[in-house]
Amino acid sequence: MELRHLRYFTAVADTLHFGRAARRVHVSQPTLSQQIRQLEEELETPLFERSRAGVRLTQAGELFRSYASRALEDVDAGRMAVGALRGLATGALRVGYPPSMRGLVVPAIAAVLRRHPGLALSAEELVVRRMERRLTDGKLDVGLGYAPARAPDLDTEPVFDSRLALVVARGHGLAGAETVGVKQLTDEPFALLSPGLRVRSRVDAYFATLKLSPRIALESNAVGTVLAIVRAGLAVTMLPEPRLADVERLVVKRLSPAPRSELAALLWRKGAPRAPAAELFAAEVRARARESGS
Repeated sequence: MELRHLRYFTAVADTLHFGRAARRVHVSQPTLSQQIRQLEEELETPLFERSRAGVRLTQAGELFRSYASRALEDVDAGRMAVGALRGLATGALRVGYPPSMRGLVVPAIAAVLRRHPGLALSAEELVVRRMERRLTDGKLDVGLGYAPARAPDLDTEPVFDSRLALVVARGHGLAGAETVGVKQLTDEPFALLSPGLRVRSRVDAYFATLKLSPRIALESNAVGTVLAIVRAGLAVTMLPEPRLADVERLVVKRLSPAPRSELAALLWRKGAPRAPAAELFAAEVRARARESGS
């Protein structure tokens, strides 16, 4: 028994007409009839009743039909899976994300590359608005941002709560506190991300709600620069936790009152097919979000 026997059989079972079935599978009617007879001989039972009134399945044919259909579906699914794997081996993936989420994205990218070293991967650190625009324009395959997205042409899949936290050096006087009250920060110098970045807007909104103004010693559009200044003990900062880019020699503390959280989300262009590599990256992001308890 070969796959062609199953395909020819299901064509006749679907159409109950040898002529139409032959056209459907692109063979002559005599060839189709011969192949069906071979299948019936192998199964040692008729699968169709042929009469002047037409063609109909026998009881054995009805029974065999479900198994044949399932076998063909499994083969087609296997063919698609192999094709997807081949795409992962030789394809490309374009990921966009804001700098504050580097600590989550980089390990996910590394996991994808370890499993599929032949994949050509492009990772772009972008402000959220620009990342959404590049997704909408089809210049990125998947992004990590926030829900709801500003761009109406994007689908969002929330993956974790993004909460602002205080970040200090290990030797800082507040490093041992269980929770830090915001009034304890009145005289602390802050290193913050630059105005216009989404995280900075959240920090500003938090202090505005409390009618307080932080003492800003440094502003930078690079998370690495901000954390380097904090690590040196020259300032403190506020960033979403627990996805910091580099927590070496740093301590992350909860704030009181707690800042409002946002939903961090995978972003996809509406209606666009999702490449296997993008789905694999998304699975790595989901797994890391679950591991951290978000």
